[in-house]
Amino acid sequence: MSQIKICPECNTEFFHHVQNCTDCGADLLLPEENRKLQEEREQCREKMIENTVTVKEGDLDWIDELYNMLLDAKVPCVMKANTGCGCSGQPYVLLVSKENAENATGLIEEHYAKVHPEIKASNELVDQGKCPACGSPVGPNDPECRDCGLTLMIIE
Repeated sequence: MSQIKICPECNTEFFHHVQNCTDCGADLLLPEENRKLQEEREQCREKMIENTVTVKEGDLDWIDELYNMLLDAKVPCVMKANTGCGCSGQPYVLLVSKENAENATGLIEEHYAKVHPEIKASNELVDQGKCPACGSPVGPNDPECRDCGLTLMIIE
């Protein structure tokens, strides 16, 4: 039996009884599990992607996190510097094939909800007609709370 576990994200080694990486929080794997995961990621990276669409734009850390999450879910993807006009202000884009776009978008939304559970709770309060900040009654079309001024809806 192996006496170590490895973080699949940063390759840090831990004692066997530790469950999560203390640096990045990832679930730790046995060496053979980590080796298999890294091989699967590499196969996904090497797949040619045609007819790509952008599923997310953002800074390097966020796009890298989503890129690795999609690779773990076996969704081939590409991370590139945004060479567009520069008006979006987002320096990196995450690309997938048109066939995988819907699945990738769903996985990103699930990941975002996992990383930010407070958003789900806030949306549930708004759906119940309550302001997430102060609990005052709000209507479904109110752009902000009348009591505390919290923005509930962004109108462009």
